[in-house]
Amino acid sequence: MSQLRIADQTWTFASASLTVYHCLAPEADWNLALDHAGQTLWLAGTVIPGPSSPEALIGAEVVVDLRALDELVGALLDRPVTLYPNGQDVCALAFRLAPSPRGVRLAANARCDWDRYLETFDHDQPVALELDLDAAVTALYPGNMP
Repeated sequence: MSQLRIADQTWTFASASLTVYHCLAPEADWNLALDHAGQTLWLAGTVIPGPSSPEALIGAEVVVDLRALDELVGALLDRPVTLYPNGQDVCALAFRLAPSPRGVRLAANARCDWDRYLETFDHDQPVALELDLDAAVTALYPGNMP
């Protein structure tokens, strides 16, 4: 099962599909398609090193593109959000991929500060982010996606 929790809300995704491209580079890019109630939402980032096979993804370090994270969480909350994972001094979400029944597991926990100007939450405290996604590896492209 794939889930994302932010603050006191949790969303479950019917499926998660990972596509990696620029695999021949030292740092590859990835897109994760998430099926939420029939709608496809996206998360993106980079993976180090570029994988030569799906098995090579296990233990690789992924970094989440924070703009993609804001877009995903904003779509789920149905309001704009700017998150600062691990606080404004760090402002990064990175972790290592683990094996999962479908392929790879993207899992991370972080306390997130957020842009108060947007009034996304009804309090002035950081929010907890829990990401636990079981993704099928659908494609590895040596260069750009076709």
